[in-house]
Amino acid sequence: MPILPRLVSLYESRGIDIATGLNPSHFDNFPSTPFTWFLKDGESLTNGLGIALQEIYFLECLFARFRPKSTFVIGNSLGWSTLAIVLANPESRVLAIDAGFDRFSRDGVDFTNRVAEEEGLTLRAVIGKSPEDVSRILAEAAMPAIEFAFIDGYHSVEQLPLDFRAVSAHAAPGCVYLFHDVATFNLSAGLERIAAESGLRWQLLHGTTSGMAIAYDPARAPLAIEDITPFVASEAALAIIADAAWAHRHRHLARWRRSLRKRLARLR
Repeated sequence: MPILPRLVSLYESRGIDIATGLNPSHFDNFPSTPFTWFLKDGESLTNGLGIALQEIYFLECLFARFRPKSTFVIGNSLGWSTLAIVLANPESRVLAIDAGFDRFSRDGVDFTNRVAEEEGLTLRAVIGKSPEDVSRILAEAAMPAIEFAFIDGYHSVEQLPLDFRAVSAHAAPGCVYLFHDVATFNLSAGLERIAAESGLRWQLLHGTTSGMAIAYDPARAPLAIEDITPFVASEAALAIIADAAWAHRHRHLARWRRSLRKRLARLR
């Protein structure tokens, strides 16, 4: 069952309007347009935008048959992705941390916990930094071994392996790791480092708005990997679309090239 109506209502019933999934071509190709915006009194609440509408659908597909019992989230902001995860997989116990650096992110932790309590969700959010606070926070919460991790903290090639190591030290065999904003922030080198040191397989999910990446043990691949294959684009498809995008942007040059090719063909 789709989680979006309830997810949106968790915010709008508490005075926060939601805008998500908007087409960037309608807003001067502003790249942040399709992500989730939190609005109150005519202003944007935070610079920590939520995952996009298409990524909510991705979570629904991911958790259609994959049912991890324990989930750890790095990067809570206003709780949008954390709440989406627990709604998509209500059987999981979810613990989220946030460093509290973004505007209103500390208020976001309080908001997330209030919603979880009022709605009876198995979710808790706390202030903490990765990697230094992860072990302590997991121990204090008496979390079982982590079966699914969503990593959406500081976006750098150097930080990604640090976050992974902090979580993997407390992970169950077969834990699945999902990383946000990998394509957007060019973080593939960080995933390569993680794969090299862990033996995990990883895939870039071009079908998600931010270009998420998923990493997993190929010997213990969950059924979810089959369910999310539509989000993995082939190299051939990427090449064709890239060519079409170039031709669209440089359509006058592309038209001239086509004309030149036709003339050369006639001369031959």
